[in-house]
Amino acid sequence: MRDSCQTCERYEEFPPGHVFDSASGQRRLFYTPIWHSPTPVPTEEMALSVLREAFENAVISHMMSDVPYGVLLSGGLDSSLVASIMSKNSRRKCEHGPASWPQLHSFSTGLKGSPDLKAAKEVASFLGTVHHEYVFTVEEALDALPDVIYHLETFDVTTVRASTPMYLMARRIRASGVKMVLSGEGADEIFGGYLYFHKAPNAEEFHAENCRKISQLHLYDCLRANKAMMAWGVEARVPFLDRKFMEAAMGFNPVQKMCKDSAGQPRTEKWILRKAFDLPSERAYLPQEVLWRQKEQFSDGVGYSWIDSIKAHAEKMITDQQMATAPHRFPVKTPRTKEAYLFRQLFAKHYGENSAAAGCVGWQDSIACSSEVALKWDKAFQGRADASGRAKAQVLPSHMQISWLCARRDIDRHPTFLSPG
Repeated sequence: MRDSCQTCERYEEFPPGHVFDSASGQRRLFYTPIWHSPTPVPTEEMALSVLREAFENAVISHMMSDVPYGVLLSGGLDSSLVASIMSKNSRRKCEHGPASWPQLHSFSTGLKGSPDLKAAKEVASFLGTVHHEYVFTVEEALDALPDVIYHLETFDVTTVRASTPMYLMARRIRASGVKMVLSGEGADEIFGGYLYFHKAPNAEEFHAENCRKISQLHLYDCLRANKAMMAWGVEARVPFLDRKFMEAAMGFNPVQKMCKDSAGQPRTEKWILRKAFDLPSERAYLPQEVLWRQKEQFSDGVGYSWIDSIKAHAEKMITDQQMATAPHRFPVKTPRTKEAYLFRQLFAKHYGENSAAAGCVGWQDSIACSSEVALKWDKAFQGRADASGRAKAQVLPSHMQISWLCARRDIDRHPTFLSPG
């Protein structure tokens, strides 16, 4: 895209799920998925066994490959479920013969001592994978920011934060000989896994937000997984977004997905997905503490000091004067924080100051990865410049905050990470 920015007057992104009809010169949806419209809201109940089988089939179908493959493993629910099913089926034969590596290889990344590294190691030990742990430094990550923004073609704050560790890890994965990995993207959008879903007022709003988030995946999480990996020639596959599985997962009553039960009592996000794989110990897919581990945003899980370090770096690089004149330099999608300004400035170096390229970048007010519409769910969500998932004091219901705080083992080392800033 960079070269064309200087020559094209206008261009736009070709939307996912579409085909181009050369006869009419028009684009159209390849098919109309069940989640394309939030109405009508599904009313059919989903059996746990049906959901479990549907996802197992999705993972197995995505394992078909002629090259060595692995799995991205953060230690959270989504990637751990993918890894578990892959591990159980890694010796299966498919149309193209046996798997390239009969023993599954897993990959994780983080700063030294990060939550994801610890959790991923525990899951890998439980599953018996050949585990590869890549520790990066803040300096390496900061140095990579210009390249990350170039490859991802975005200046969205949350996406750049999360993409940088993944970009660094992708280089190591390719060096190991692995050319394809499965990842857990999509589950949070389908099942309402982000913490702000606790504030969804009803099933209709919950389902509508699911549909909105899925329709935006190509601008955020899938953009990250695809381009951060492909920058180093590694293909990322996402079984949660398997077409058949999505038809099943978006086709049942959203009441079963909500963060409260029929009596109105709170329960963990993605409850139905967790419950579907909650089997007796002799048939267990994952340890209980992993299966019911609360959501950890990827950019947080790789190490809480990562986001703090980006902000500190941006504070040094961007002046107050630059922020004061930001609306003049960047009148479209104006950055509101120094970190956002830094990313926008790096983007401008690649793609022009106010080129049409900026129009293709996903950009909206958000909290903990919410859509802009979901900010209306709670007054505390509104007027915030930082979209970090660490704003959990505003996201979680008040009665859940104490138990969440008690679960954080590093709370004493990071006493301010719940602050709005």
